Amino acid sequence: MKLADGVHLIEGRNGGRFPYCNCLLVDSLLIDSSCGEDRLEAILGKFDRLVLTHTHPDHASGAWLAEKYGKRVYTPHPATTVEELARRFAPEVADEWIDFAKNMAGLRDFSGALYDEGHDFSTKDHEVELIKTEGHTVDMHLFLIDGRILFSADIDLTPFGPWYGNPESDPELFRRSIESLFDYDFTVIVPSHRKPVRGRESIETLLMEFLEHFDRREEVISELLGRGYSIDMIVEHSPIYGGKKPAWKNILNYFERNMVIKHVKKLEGRD
Repeated sequence: MKLADGVHLIEGRNGGRFPYCNCLLVDSLLIDSSCGEDRLEAILGKFDRLVLTHTHPDHASGAWLAEKYGKRVYTPHPATTVEELARRFAPEVADEWIDFAKNMAGLRDFSGALYDEGHDFSTKDHEVELIKTEGHTVDMHLFLIDGRILFSADIDLTPFGPWYGNPESDPELFRRSIESLFDYDFTVIVPSHRKPVRGRESIETLLMEFLEHFDRREEVISELLGRGYSIDMIVEHSPIYGGKKPAWKNILNYFERNMVIKHVKKLEGRD
């Protein structure tokens, strides 16, 4: 899908839904890689640089393939092997995470040059500004093209809401990162897991709805705590995933537990 001259959406398989993601091609720069191996192979001749917004499997699973074909890969974090990523993202269920990452998402070991928000990925025809957004992970970056088109990665505006299930995730930082987007004037937003949205009013409405999940989840968790629920009972109640864990349930329970605990700690601190 053409978004502007030289700027194209590479839609991920299954509409970019997890474990795939949408990618953005800006001239010969590709942002993220998990559109599906077949779709990535189809555009290998169109990019020479790949930059990852962050290294979750549903964004980085094609990095090894790009590297295999001689593309320059950039990563915001030095952990790039599957085992390193498992220890970082899910240390308590590392073996299951590795199984999922390899067999469900297609992640393989890769290497890459480190970048930070000071790196210039601009192309001949397009200015590319990096926006570091903490909270989802410690290193996620968004990419603003010519001040108008924002590739928003996992500020994905899906009905599920914000995700902050890794040990390093921080819902309060994530909330502030999302709120910071109101300070920019982009008119097209390209989330990783849904179709692009055009028009400032529509974008701001979706951002506000996305933010509302933080408070709604906290209200439910606070109510359950007030009824004497333990952490285990709250996770079983599933206020975040809504009980929708058809596969990889142990991993999803681990992530939900992490998110619940982060809310509980905030509530206890407030009280």
